[in-house]
Amino acid sequence: MVIRHPMAGTAKAAALTAGCPVINAGDGGHLHPTQTLTDLLTLKIEKGTLSGLTIGMCGDLINGRTVHSLCKALSCYENNKFVFISTPELKLPAYVKDVITAHGSTYEEVDTLEEAIGKLDVLYMTRIQQERFASREEYLAQKDTYVLDRKKMLDAKKDMIVLHPLPRVDEIEVEVDDDTRAMYFTQAKYGVYVRMALIMTILKNQSPSELLKGKVYNGVKCDNPKCITNQEGYLPKSFRSSGDNTLLECEYCDERKLI
Repeated sequence: MVIRHPMAGTAKAAALTAGCPVINAGDGGHLHPTQTLTDLLTLKIEKGTLSGLTIGMCGDLINGRTVHSLCKALSCYENNKFVFISTPELKLPAYVKDVITAHGSTYEEVDTLEEAIGKLDVLYMTRIQQERFASREEYLAQKDTYVLDRKKMLDAKKDMIVLHPLPRVDEIEVEVDDDTRAMYFTQAKYGVYVRMALIMTILKNQSPSELLKGKVYNGVKCDNPKCITNQEGYLPKSFRSSGDNTLLECEYCDERKLI
């Protein structure tokens, strides 16, 4: 089963009762694991390494599930640095920053693409996602904040590469497509191979895995209104906890709450 759903944690919820392997093709604004496998393959082939990189993430970082997944993955490799480029309203969620710090990676947050692009090895552009906003007015206030064009590319390193999970709206000008550093169409091609390999791997090995490793807290509600547990009330309310059990982290969407 391959599932994409607007609610965070849906793939894990489906896997609890599915009689077959479940692939997460994106759960709301939470994670997008198969896109991350694609991104990692692209970096390995085009940059030759997954370590020692300065990676810029630009755009809607609060809702960008591809960004969340890639940050968690790249923070597992040595000496990677992150530069987060967004407006205050679209900043990266705290739990992703905590994962980065816990793995020994560093990050900084900036407001403009111009001040960051010159030091990047990788620029990961994302679209401002209209479907994540409460109103069209909120979306329109943010949509044209970051646009990559030929002029900005002049300030970038000659070997920097530009990635994008696609589809593009207007955050990368078409004129950039002819730049040899624009790798997003090649990235999409690698995505076909990665997903083929994933399906083949799953078909060869269908050993069941433990999905919920935390503790069920009956009567405790996840604070994320977009968490699948707040739509499907029958799901076990499973949380990971800190040492003193005062900070809980939802096992479905990673939202945190104090109790």
